[in-house]
Amino acid sequence: MCCCGKPTINGELGFRWNDPNAAPSVYPVNPPDLQERDTLLYDEPGRCGGIDSHCHHFRVVSNGGALYLLVRHGGGDERHRFGWIKTALPAALAALDSDQRYWFLCAAYHAINNAATDARHSEHSRWTHAVAEGRVKHRKLPKRGVTKVWIEPSTIAATA
Repeated sequence: MCCCGKPTINGELGFRWNDPNAAPSVYPVNPPDLQERDTLLYDEPGRCGGIDSHCHHFRVVSNGGALYLLVRHGGGDERHRFGWIKTALPAALAALDSDQRYWFLCAAYHAINNAATDARHSEHSRWTHAVAEGRVKHRKLPKRGVTKVWIEPSTIAATA
């Protein structure tokens, strides 16, 4: 549990963990790595302020006309396409101060993560039901070296 006492950004003195009486320390800055041709637009280290988010470090980069949200957290690094450089998003991010931008990126990251989780669960459920109902079909295509797999639509019995 974060016991910083006041909002603290990683790299600043004031971080305390689990003991409000402990001497303040510095939570290290640990940004996600950039890839070749990434242009760093924003670098927002973890912080607290009502919510403990010291473990998340966000970066926004442009690469090939697209914006990417880079995240480093306790589970590793993630990279998500965040939009296109030729949209209102870069100007909207520029209008925010560092704290506002950090919390916006945090909310966006969690929305992306929750949407991906929901999509996986939905698709898993769809395939599970199709297997249970015997609607999964497949056909080997030896000339292509692949097997085509699909779900047949479920039939609805009409009643008169």
